[in-house]
Amino acid sequence: MEVVIQNLNGTEHLAKIFSQYVKANQCLLLTGELAAGKTTFTKHLLKYLDVQEPVTSPTFVILNQYLGRGGLKINHMDSYRLLGLDSTEEWDQYLDEFVDSLNIIEWPDIIKKYLDTKYELIRLTITFRDQETRLFTIETNDQALLQAIRKEFL
Repeated sequence: MEVVIQNLNGTEHLAKIFSQYVKANQCLLLTGELAAGKTTFTKHLLKYLDVQEPVTSPTFVILNQYLGRGGLKINHMDSYRLLGLDSTEEWDQYLDEFVDSLNIIEWPDIIKKYLDTKYELIRLTITFRDQETRLFTIETNDQALLQAIRKEFL
């Protein structure tokens, strides 16, 4: 499904919808160009998941962890800096954190092969249209989420 978002308010509204459907043992895979809005979307999403602490980019620390509504453990990862890790042993330190958590992963192509069989994956690709407008491409098997997005945006 493709949704054109005209401004930051639209991004926030989309994140609010997502917040009603995401849960533990899911991985939200965020792709897009540098500065496309992956972390901005995540900040809005975590706000609606009742995360109380400031949400920051995980670019330099690789993994930020938060606690959300109902005790939901949330991992926000930027795997771009992990390009050199190839063995399962090296990934184990990160993947062990993903169990029973909602996992939001920026630059997921590097880590995706370790997630396919263990987690429900939702792919969200953000593409620049112009300074304010973004195209969000959403791939999920969650029909209720897709229906909620259609109702609000299409």
